[in-house]
Amino acid sequence: MLLPLVAAMTLVACSSASNRGVTGNVGIGTGVALSTPGSVTQIQQATTIVVTASVTADVNNAGVTWSLSGDAVALGATLSDQTATTVTFNAPPSVLGAADATVTATSVVNTATAAAVTLIVLGKPQMNPVQLFPGNVNVPYAAPITVAGGLPDFAWTQPSGALPPGIILNGSTSSITAISGTPTTAGSYTFTVEARDANSIVTSQTVTMTVLPQDTCLLLGSFTYLFSGFRGGGPATDAGSITVDASGNITGEHDYKDGHRTTTDEILTSGQCINRQTNSGQITLTGPSGSLLYNFSVTPPDSTGSINSARLELVGSGSDSGSGQLARLDTTAITAVPPIGNFAYGLLTVANQEPITVHSGSAGRFTTDSTGTISAGLTDSNASPGLSAAPLTGTLSAPDASGRGTATFTAGGTSTTLVYYIVNAARMYLEDMNPTVATPRSTGFLTPQVGDVADGTFDNGALASSPSIISVWGAAGSDEPISVMTLGRLSNGDAVAATVSAVLDTSDHDTDAANVNYTAQPYTVASTGRGTLSISGPGVNRNFVFYLDGIADGYVIEEGTTSGNAGLLEAQYTPPGESYPDTLLGFFVAGTQFAQTAGPITLVPSYTLSYGTLSGTYSSGQFDVASATGRGFGTIQQTGVPIQSATLYVVSPSKMDIMTFGTFTTDGAISWLIGN
Repeated sequence: MLLPLVAAMTLVACSSASNRGVTGNVGIGTGVALSTPGSVTQIQQATTIVVTASVTADVNNAGVTWSLSGDAVALGATLSDQTATTVTFNAPPSVLGAADATVTATSVVNTATAAAVTLIVLGKPQMNPVQLFPGNVNVPYAAPITVAGGLPDFAWTQPSGALPPGIILNGSTSSITAISGTPTTAGSYTFTVEARDANSIVTSQTVTMTVLPQDTCLLLGSFTYLFSGFRGGGPATDAGSITVDASGNITGEHDYKDGHRTTTDEILTSGQCINRQTNSGQITLTGPSGSLLYNFSVTPPDSTGSINSARLELVGSGSDSGSGQLARLDTTAITAVPPIGNFAYGLLTVANQEPITVHSGSAGRFTTDSTGTISAGLTDSNASPGLSAAPLTGTLSAPDASGRGTATFTAGGTSTTLVYYIVNAARMYLEDMNPTVATPRSTGFLTPQVGDVADGTFDNGALASSPSIISVWGAAGSDEPISVMTLGRLSNGDAVAATVSAVLDTSDHDTDAANVNYTAQPYTVASTGRGTLSISGPGVNRNFVFYLDGIADGYVIEEGTTSGNAGLLEAQYTPPGESYPDTLLGFFVAGTQFAQTAGPITLVPSYTLSYGTLSGTYSSGQFDVASATGRGFGTIQQTGVPIQSATLYVVSPSKMDIMTFGTFTTDGAISWLIGN
């Protein structure tokens, strides 16, 4: 539903928000402003609303052309009474819950100038699936419950079952209410919540909430984590494996590195996990070298009630900051021998070269046997000096009981010492642990390679069989803002012609370019999974090398950059009907991924995406999401941070990637939003 005729929008960091995101009245666009009576964007079924457009610099008053898309069209939504400046939207006669329709106005004199507004049609009320985190005794708790559709005012009741002692159903007359309070008694509680709208139509749902003892951490069990950020005035990394018992006590091991010290395979002696509110808390990791304190927010539990992942944020003083990820450890993936098979990897690296921090990336692939010996290895790096399809040798050790092992990579006459931590059979975390103080700090992933052809190898079909989201991180210079970010989508791959199309959003220091399209760009994929991609256009010539671990998925570096751009390819799912939604069910936890600067670093405990509206704790946004691509463009407002233009890509029903564009005062950054 994003503006389908927009070819490219160049965003200048000092420009006002009016031409960068949400327009003056309603909708999102550039050069065209949309308005409705009272700025209303929600209407009842079988009603109408007039949308008005005004075009910047339209001296001849040529106006706009109108188009309509969205779920409501299949239900009977139409446009009528179209003029150069107004159109009437006719809502469908019957809707269950709610449906959306996007009205797009495209300038007649400049078809690259357009705006769109998503109208929500409210029909018969339907309660959205309720997703409850576990609670803890004596820990504040709140969980929203929402209804789609219906006519306000609503009456909320709890007709049966028992809420946990200390928890109440809040009074509300809107389509959103909450259960909240401070639980006082552990146990499992089943109850029904009911909403009745102004037409006396009732919708209800029966749910179960678990209340844990006060000291039982939400992170109960064994987990692996990976952190990158800044500590003690310079870049820092941390990776480890921890086990949290029913009293919140933490044991485990970790590897930590900053510009002043390298702590290898340190045993954690007295760590602690505490819950602070709903799905959030803190973990303290303590070893002989000192303590690290992280805030965490967990993702929603799975169908068995298990919490499997969380986002991390470093708690520190001064310039200490950073973020990371934590995932449940699958102990069945730990073997008595080194990992065996074909693997691909990617690393993002920072190194101090006063007065600046130099960024780079590397990616590669290799094969291992039961002795851990690396063969058939290849690697590329955009560090100085760089590597291009360089032979890679080395070894992997067997993992210990916690899933930690070591790796030695040798390429270009240089050896690198790393550690890996197993997450599961499909992923390991990687961290550079060269023991020499102040050597580069690197973090990344190591994943099994699964080819796209019968013999387990790759060919050009690997980039043609699925769309892919490309994420690239980098930074250069010493005067803020320094981050260089790219988020985009590869699609329409042609294995025979060896071409693929791309749309890229780029935040380069304080100069931004959004929705820049490139058609039929050349690429190659070798049987090893190593590939190349060249993207060119007016004033643009970008060359990428990637190593695939599966179809349209793997690791990428950009050649010839001073900002050391490197990152990931993520295979994008194809939704039913090949129409990407602007509403995703459930809650998402958001956090900065691979922080390139000391701030801003974000951790948002709870986000929802509903009809393009992103609602979160201390943060909100509005996006117009294109049904054909899953790309959205809009704005993000975070507490304490100026409003920023942003782009969103739906990777899967449980993952979104968001990039905020840089301004003169704020660095651009990429965040991952993770659901269940």
